[in-house]
Amino acid sequence: MKKNLYLLLGLLLSLFLLYLVFGRINYQEFWQTLKGAKLSFLGVSLILLFIHTGLRAWRWKVLLKPVKEARFSSLLGTFFIGFMANNFLPARMGDVIRGYLIGKTENFSKTSSFAVLIAEKFLDGFTILSSFAVFSFTLRKLETHRAFYKTLVFSGYFSLILFLLTLLAFLLIKYAPEKFMKLTKPSGWSERAKTHLFAFRDGLKWFDQIQYLIPSLILSYLSWLSYALGIQWTAMAFSVNIPFIASFLGMIAVCVVTTLPFTPGYIGTYHAALSYSLVLYDVSMEEAAAISLVFHALFFSFTTFMGLFYLWHYHLSFSSLKKSLKE
Repeated sequence: MKKNLYLLLGLLLSLFLLYLVFGRINYQEFWQTLKGAKLSFLGVSLILLFIHTGLRAWRWKVLLKPVKEARFSSLLGTFFIGFMANNFLPARMGDVIRGYLIGKTENFSKTSSFAVLIAEKFLDGFTILSSFAVFSFTLRKLETHRAFYKTLVFSGYFSLILFLLTLLAFLLIKYAPEKFMKLTKPSGWSERAKTHLFAFRDGLKWFDQIQYLIPSLILSYLSWLSYALGIQWTAMAFSVNIPFIASFLGMIAVCVVTTLPFTPGYIGTYHAALSYSLVLYDVSMEEAAAISLVFHALFFSFTTFMGLFYLWHYHLSFSSLKKSLKE
């Protein structure tokens, strides 16, 4: 019952956000914009999305290295499977599946692999929030779009709280595990739970080792830079001339708003975040809607296709992935 309610709320939110974008456009102009797309430019956007995924998979390899060497091909494959699952399942369950699969394919401790998975989200949060801080002066322009401004600020605070709580948990688990256990369960942890906690702690070995931390941060910024470039080339495909800062802010808005894991495939949240970011830079809503629709469709179809390919490669099925969530 609770699951169905969550899905219903997610669907309603998606429809409402899609209306805020596609319910306010001139469809004749919208179709004209879509028909004028330059496919070669969209091809570059697709390549940039592949680079984005590859950089994130390489970062995962760096984070896992203090625990155990992992094959890049396995990491890339499980990344695509996770993205594909996120396209169809709510609450970013694809990330949980990804952690489960890498533990299985590379013979990692599941607890350690999930620790590194959370570390990835931590680094993404740091990258996005630091970028958000650098471009915070643009928030003045957002004052003209109050609803978007409030949503972005709320999501930013939500992301900041998650980031700080994760950092606190990392510090306690890494340097004071006994205190962490006492704070979270004063009555005492079972021996099995302690084993899992210390396996999780192994997944944080990168945290205070500069040879892993610095490359991970560099890869984080490069991966999101390539994503912003993908937005830029998609805009260029529709002959929309915008400064790169507009694409970068669009990337930040998408990342910040989609931390609220309500809609499968980020449908609605993604389109509203990117469209209203571009409108701030004098892009018409018809053009902004076309860019957000096509770029999201590129990411959705690309990751779904690659995810299905890797499912076939690993002799897995979508139903087996859903079962893994219950294990």
